[in-house]
Amino acid sequence: MTSGIDQEPYPISLIANVLFGISALLDDGRLDDLTFDDVKRHAELGSLIEFLKEKGGGYFASNLFDMTPNFRKWYSKMIADNCWAMDGRERRKYGLENRGVCLLISYTAEIIQTSEVPLTLTNI
Repeated sequence: MTSGIDQEPYPISLIANVLFGISALLDDGRLDDLTFDDVKRHAELGSLIEFLKEKGGGYFASNLFDMTPNFRKWYSKMIADNCWAMDGRERRKYGLENRGVCLLISYTAEIIQTSEVPLTLTNI
């Protein structure tokens, strides 16, 4: 079953939740061994969110993504597209060459930066 937010264009809050989930896994050391190859492989397989949930012991980002299967596929595809486009140039573009978690953060930021929906920040 999909929720009302599980259709394009996706709200930026879903990307924020990915980053919150990555941050929590990074904080407790669960992503210390994440490699570039892990990110690339699971993105290509379309299973990146599921892989992160597995790394979190069955929990990732408040389990919001259990309700958003279309977003999970879309996010994996966007990361896979970045992996393909940047393959071998990660160090030059992002200054990265060691940790997969850093690659994942950079590629997630790239999704935000290249969004077709213009994003603006305001002070309310």
